[in-house]
Amino acid sequence: MKTIKIQNVTQEEIHVLQNELHEYQNSLASNLRSQSDFLNAIIYVDLALRLWFNFRNKIENQQPKKGYSITLKASEAAVLLKVCLWQNKSNATFERHVKTKYSFTLDQQLKSLQL
Repeated sequence: MKTIKIQNVTQEEIHVLQNELHEYQNSLASNLRSQSDFLNAIIYVDLALRLWFNFRNKIENQQPKKGYSITLKASEAAVLLKVCLWQNKSNATFERHVKTKYSFTLDQQLKSLQL
């Protein structure tokens, strides 16, 4: 399986991504209209929760000087891209900037994967 690598991620950016994953998980429950939506939500929540814990472990276990390096599976990168593209009205400028930055990076790397 191909992987996506994001480098030089600051601790503040990881916190933003972690927060967005949590808020995205909570918003999924309110938009369920069919069984297919329900099953997709289970997949998204499972992957988002895995990413949330992955980010938490990174923050707790290491303090790199140049920033964190995050390796994601294609499915995890796709969910993180979906979270970055999600329009959260409560985001401040910094949060929007972080989401835009990583949405470009993830989109570019996902499109370059040769499946």
